[in-house]
Formats: sequence, C-alpha cells, structure tokens
Amino acid sequence: MRPAPGVQRGPRRRLEGGQKLSSMLIRWLAQLVVFLLILSSVVVERSFAQPSAERVAKAKKEGEVNFYFVWQLQHAQALKLSFNKRYPSIKVNLLRQAGARMLNRLDIEAKTGRHEVDVIIISDLYWQTLMDKGLIAPYCSPEAKAFPSQFKDPKCLWSVLNINTHVIAYNTELVPKEARPKTLEDLLHPRWKGGKLVMDTTDDRWFTQTLDKWGEERGMAYMKKLAAQKPDFRRGHTLMLQIMAAGEYPVNVISYGHQVEYMKAQGAPLGWSADEPVTTTGGATSLAKHAPHPEAAKLFIDFLMSKEAQEVITRFNRIATRVDVPPNPPRLLKGLELAPVKPELGKILPRRIKQFREIFGIR
Repeated sequence: MRPAPGVQRGPRRRLEGGQKLSSMLIRWLAQLVVFLLILSSVVVERSFAQPSAERVAKAKKEGEVNFYFVWQLQHAQALKLSFNKRYPSIKVNLLRQAGARMLNRLDIEAKTGRHEVDVIIISDLYWQTLMDKGLIAPYCSPEAKAFPSQFKDPKCLWSVLNINTHVIAYNTELVPKEARPKTLEDLLHPRWKGGKLVMDTTDDRWFTQTLDKWGEERGMAYMKKLAAQKPDFRRGHTLMLQIMAAGEYPVNVISYGHQVEYMKAQGAPLGWSADEPVTTTGGATSLAKHAPHPEAAKLFIDFLMSKEAQEVITRFNRIATRVDVPPNPPRLLKGLELAPVKPELGKILPRRIKQFREIFGIR
C-alpha cells in the first residue's frame, strides 16, 4: 500500500526523530557541562577556605588553644563543642571576662611575658588599644572574604563576628502607633518628659558613636536636650527590656535589635525603630601577638569565621556578620544603613564617658 500524500516513509521519519534526539542530547550535554563547571568552581572555592593539612597537623601537635572572650559563657561553650566535632584532639580552654578587665589582663600578660592567650574576642572600642599596645597580630583568614569590608580590618588585625544594632524600643501596648518614635529626634517630644524614657548607665559607647556620626555640635546639642527629658537610668539592656515589657516604661532609648526581636518572639509587647544610619557594636576576633599555640589559634579563628560557626551564633538570636548567614528575622538588617564601629573612637572613650555622665547626671 502506498502512503497517503504528504506522509513521509518510515525510514525518513526515523531519521528526523534521530535528529531531534541528537539535538536534545547536545543541549542536555551542554547544560551538564555548564553545571559541572559551576560545581567545580564551588568545590574550588570551598577547598580554598579549608585549612592545609600541614596547618591541621601542626595545630593537633600543639594540642590546645586558649580563648579569651566577652561573650556569654554558654555561647562560647557551644562554639567549642562545634569546633571539637571537627578537631576533637585540640583542647579549647575558655576564659570569660568583661572588656576592661580583659584588657588589663592582656596588658599584664604582655608586661610579665606570660603570653597565655591565643585568640581574643573583645568589645569594639577596645580594639584600638590592642593595636596601639601591639597585643594582636595580623592573620588573614580565608573565611574573611565572606565578611563585609566595613566589619574587618584591612590589615587583618580584627574581624567582627557579630553585629549589635542600636535601636529605639517601645512597649506596643503603652505607645499608640501614631506616637511611636521613629528617630532619636522624636524622643525630644514633650510626651516623653519626666521618667517616660529609660537608658542604660553604660550607654556611653552609643553616646560616643552618635557624636561621631552627627558631629560634635549637633550631637552635643541633642544629648543636652535628651538629658532635659529626665530619662531614668538602669543597668543592663536585657533587664530594661524586661521591665519595659512589664509596663514600667514606654520607651527604651537604646536597645539591641536582636534582643527586642527575641523577646517579641516570646510574646513580649515590644517593637523597635532604627534611626539610620544605625550605630552598631560587636565583638571582634584577633590573633594574640605572642600566641603560645599559633597554628591552633589560626585554625580556631578560621572556624569562628566559618559559616558553620556563624550559624551557631544566629541560634543565640544574635546577628552574624557573614553575608551568607542572614539574621532571624531578616528585618534585623534588611534595608538598613549601618554605621559600623570605628576602632579609633576608643582613644577618646574616657573623655566621652566623662561627658556622658556629666550631661545625664550619672554618679
């Protein structure tokens, strides 16, 4: 039987089907090649961030690392546990101290030649003192590429591991929507006069940074007007949020954004606003100048800056610095202009502390 007009014979139809299959195969192979190239670049990137076998061997031979920090003890313990899952043979010795006491200890160790510390995490405005005294050494961790430039030293002397944003907190049950302060200037409204605002007696760092951000003239004029509002003073940012949530105060001048969000998630009637650019604080890690376990110290710093460790930090409701570890919730940073800490402000901190206490009448 002859085929109907316009219908191709069998062999020719199989040929065209084969051509289509061949074309599809070529496209699929091309896509596979692209995928493998991307995958290989990822593998190369990851392998670049891995410590060398030689460093790991030397670190294991040193056998321990001495870690001085200002974080809460349970946070450091969680990081220690995570590190020891990778390197169980390297002992992590922990020492927690407040910033001023730690600085004094580091100074004494240096002067007496004891040199016990390997890795340091200290509060922001002490970094400059560490550099001036020559207590820290440069170390350019391969993990630093994932950190924003404004949160790491160009000479690799320090890297900020977590970001604390300074925000205005308020009780959502006590402050109606139309009255909720959006900027620091809003706190000068007469409605907030006479014990309606609460501040921390240690808000001198915020004072220092705000004057730097706004300039001396505007900053000093504002602080005097704020002091005229007669805010109450308490000690401890967490405590202030707790008593605010209980209804004792409607507004806290300076809170940490992550603490407000954590308490909100627990059901506290709290909200916050950010006066941009938002001043920030944080803890920075550094390699000690005369670290007794230098290879273990570098390995530990690599870990602290790794995505794994930064994700541990976010589990404590803190804001990690790495760009590939978003905060929870994203609103803590999303869309906000940040004013990072300037270590050089540490040089004028004693003078600013005195001014802060004089202006606000803190004894």
